Amino acid sequence: MEPLFKGIQRILTFIWCFMPFVRLVFAVAWLFWGLWGCSLAPEYHRPDPPTPTTALSTPEPIAQDLALPSLGDFFQEPRLKALIDLALTENRDLRLAALNVLAVRAEYGLAQAERYPSLEAEAQKIVQGGPERETTREYELGLMSVFEVDFFGRLKNLSQAAFQKYLGAAEAARAARLSLIAEVAEAYLENRMSAESLALTERTLKSWRDSLAFIENRLLSGQSALLDLEQARAQVARAELARATARTSLVRTEKNLKLLTGRLDDPALPSALTLAKWPDPKLPENVASNALLQRPDILAAERDLIASHFDIGAARAAFFPSLSLTGQFGYMSGQLNDLVSGANAGWSFTPRLNLPLFTGGRNRRALELAEIRRSQSLATYEKTIQAAFKEVAEALEARPKLAQERLAQNRLLQTQKRVLELAANRYQNGVISYLEVLEAQRETFEAEMAALDIRRAQILNDIKLYLALGGGLEPNSDDSKTQKPNLGVTP
Repeated sequence: MEPLFKGIQRILTFIWCFMPFVRLVFAVAWLFWGLWGCSLAPEYHRPDPPTPTTALSTPEPIAQDLALPSLGDFFQEPRLKALIDLALTENRDLRLAALNVLAVRAEYGLAQAERYPSLEAEAQKIVQGGPERETTREYELGLMSVFEVDFFGRLKNLSQAAFQKYLGAAEAARAARLSLIAEVAEAYLENRMSAESLALTERTLKSWRDSLAFIENRLLSGQSALLDLEQARAQVARAELARATARTSLVRTEKNLKLLTGRLDDPALPSALTLAKWPDPKLPENVASNALLQRPDILAAERDLIASHFDIGAARAAFFPSLSLTGQFGYMSGQLNDLVSGANAGWSFTPRLNLPLFTGGRNRRALELAEIRRSQSLATYEKTIQAAFKEVAEALEARPKLAQERLAQNRLLQTQKRVLELAANRYQNGVISYLEVLEAQRETFEAEMAALDIRRAQILNDIKLYLALGGGLEPNSDDSKTQKPNLGVTP
């Protein structure tokens, strides 16, 4: 017990003797940091959007706060809502986006750690000897602290640039979430279109086969010609081909949905609604273009732009002197048993000033690269805004047009059904040839398919408009959970 007690006593004595030095180093470090820390980064101001400042769809601007429905209120089709929940849980691309946020946050933590003093404990045994001298042994035990005085804000700018990239990665993950929802919705609508097209084709095929059987009976009784029979058979063959195409499309869309959602054969999934029964959502008819600046992809591009300003500050600071402080305290002895004693204690304090005189143009090229990347980030930011403006403008313009097309197509379909009914009656009475009946059947089938396609396009356009406006997102809590440094920016 006595050797253990002496060992603990030596460790406590070592820590007690070193504590004043540790407090001194940290006090000096914080003093330099508070008094001389500055930033050479250019001041950031949000660029003017490269889009019209008036409202989209109308010449009168409206309020920028959009009262968009929540994700659950907007997607009222039960099966699609369940598939979106599955995708948000199981999709691997979304999982990778979330992991990328964690990786960038860790990089920010590394950059932030560079601004603090380091404290290391080391112990070593040194054995020396030679052909003509006696072998000696020395034991060393000590603490070392290193701190770089950030006079010109190099470390500060690197830390803030990393923080902005972390926030940008979080916004990019939110944008990936919207993109996934859009992909699932589009794939589901393609699947429903294929399923309803297959059902329509099978109903049409059954009807045309009944017509073929009717023509065969009339041919046996001498009331129809052989040409009518062959034309009816060709009509049935076209329907069979359309059914095979619809089946192939249904299999393809089901595989696509399974890839996006992780699984599709879950028995708990609710039944689907037909496209005709799909509820129409309530969306704004116009929107101020400045409201689009809150989209996550635009916010991510802006975070990268802000980070590029801090990168320029770090590149500028490389032209100026840097000061590092190194402090050491410890013990050195040739005998291990009396290593921790006052006679063997020692300390050192080493300020080091580094002034770059000639670097072969490295610092200048680094600054030039940082400025070029800022220009690239600015171009990307403006391009992202233009793309968002285009998406919303196209969706707003297409919305009333698709509504008119749907009404017109429904009227055409009802008229075509009436034409088919009249043509069938006139053929049975011997007034017209069977070719006119076949033409009426074909046009009715095409009108029904067109009505399905227009309804699918209308629903998909509403979904794209909702997501393009930033719908389906909860408020991002990353900013509130993370203590922000003083960014020195004015959005």
